[in-house]
Amino acid sequence: MSVIIRRLGPADGDDYRTIRLAALATAPEAFGSTYATEVVRPAAAFAERLSQAVVFGAYGDGQIVGMAGYRRHDGLKDQHKGSVWGVYVEPRWRGQGVAGALMEAVIEVARGEVEQLLLAVVQGNDGALALYRRLGFEVYGVEPRALKNGNTYLDEALMVLFLKR
Repeated sequence: MSVIIRRLGPADGDDYRTIRLAALATAPEAFGSTYATEVVRPAAAFAERLSQAVVFGAYGDGQIVGMAGYRRHDGLKDQHKGSVWGVYVEPRWRGQGVAGALMEAVIEVARGEVEQLLLAVVQGNDGALALYRRLGFEVYGVEPRALKNGNTYLDEALMVLFLKR
């Protein structure tokens, strides 16, 4: 199955909404937001988010099947850093290099803007941890109880990729 990776723009708001809601419904423990919060947002809010953020979409069989977001920090003392967020691939497309391709697109953009790239991944998401390690990310710490899903606390591994040493 061939996959196309491309940066999403405001005109892709419906596709972004589709994959974002799928991510929140399928893997609620992996994200800070919730399906209930996002499903009531107007479609225009998703298009607006794409006008202000770098988000890549993965397309397979003409449908969006994955996403990955990036933002450069904008503080005077932390603008040398960027963060990866919202990485998700539909279950039937996993294991085919889609997440890796999305991450490579994010890293390419970040390489031109920042010195280091940060991300957080829920402990126990071994597939994501393995991917990020293969891409050169290193764990530098663990945030205990980073997320709370119902009565369950989830720790997050904090990872960094140094783009310039």
